[in-house]
Amino acid sequence: MRNKYEPFIEKLRNADFFTFKLIESKVGKNYAKLLVHNLKERGAIVELAKGIYTFKKTPYMLAKILPKSYVGLGSAAFLYNAWEQATKITILSPYVSYMIKAGEREIAGFKVVLRKISPKMFFGYELKFLEDVDGWIRVSDTEKTFIDLIYLNYPFKEEILSNLLKISDIKKIKKYITLMHKRNVKGWKKVKNEVDLMLKI
Repeated sequence: MRNKYEPFIEKLRNADFFTFKLIESKVGKNYAKLLVHNLKERGAIVELAKGIYTFKKTPYMLAKILPKSYVGLGSAAFLYNAWEQATKITILSPYVSYMIKAGEREIAGFKVVLRKISPKMFFGYELKFLEDVDGWIRVSDTEKTFIDLIYLNYPFKEEILSNLLKISDIKKIKKYITLMHKRNVKGWKKVKNEVDLMLKI
């Protein structure tokens, strides 16, 4: 049985992620349960969310399973070398709470935080190549990271904002604030006031 499905398992190994339903459709429900159980017991796969797995042992893969998501806040600042703390990996998405539960979880030995954002705030990201993933992941750009830290009142923002400002485009930050205003994002004025205060210093 194992040899029979080895080519299929190899395909799963090369995929970013796969679902239990996919395995079930190929090998049947009973063997699918056994296969997933054995792979988990051996530490060959990690569960990203209920019924979704990956052979790639990195929590960043969680950003791949949510169609609208990006790595942000302190995690993004860390990737841009604007913060030295090895922070919990934070992923933001409008789909949090709908497709996947909000809050903290552990994936592949790392703590991951999923935070819900308004669909109006889903902008300002870029694709960044991460060796952990061996692929591209959406990460908020430096300007959007700067905005999000203020907008979401990130607890360590005071340690990060000045570093981010040095590598960000001030015009782009102002453009993002204007976009928030146009989209009627609640709290845009608070962000504008705080940014204006920082730029005067």
